[in-house]
Amino acid sequence: MFLVMTIWDADPQLELPTPMPTLSALDVAASAVPTATVTRAPSPTPATYLVQAGDTMNAIALELGVSVEALMAANGLTNPDTLSAGQVLLVPEIEAGDGSQATSAPPTAAPAPTVVNGEAPRVEIRGVAGGGNLEEEVVRLLNSGGTANMAGWTLDDDQGHHYTFPAFTLHNGAVSVHTKAGVDTVIDLYWGLPEAVWTAGKTITLRDAAGGVQSTFHIP
Repeated sequence: MFLVMTIWDADPQLELPTPMPTLSALDVAASAVPTATVTRAPSPTPATYLVQAGDTMNAIALELGVSVEALMAANGLTNPDTLSAGQVLLVPEIEAGDGSQATSAPPTAAPAPTVVNGEAPRVEIRGVAGGGNLEEEVVRLLNSGGTANMAGWTLDDDQGHHYTFPAFTLHNGAVSVHTKAGVDTVIDLYWGLPEAVWTAGKTITLRDAAGGVQSTFHIP
């Protein structure tokens, strides 16, 4: 028996399918490796200081370890007496050779006052009343912390006037230091000078018995 096979002529217009490219194992492995991306470090957040009631530009600069000029320049200020409670100040970076302390040497902390009953005192100069008038002139202090044993503490104007506190204990509250003579009480102390000393433009400095600056106040 003969098997007859009919072979049809191939259509010359028929195109054979294009073979798909073959991926090598190395190509597949390379495609699975994620592309490295560069992550930028976040910009540093500028340091700020929140102005408290009774703060002065001199006291803030001293606490931050920068010069008054640098602090005012960083905040666009021209008058050091324009501070107000709640104001936010930018703290300038400390650079070596700019007249302030270098970053490698942190500011030296003032000796801590004696702690009584577990809480340190916080005595601040809150203002001057009657400046230039002996009968009315008084410096007002406020302690918002623990009890302060103030024997040996001082008030001075850096011009030779120097008041030294007697054996005196200031609890949480206020005391007034009068320039004139008088009898000391638990809320009033008397310097006994013959003339007024707290005139406009002066800066009063309160120091503890070890000489550490506890507060400053610039008289407008």
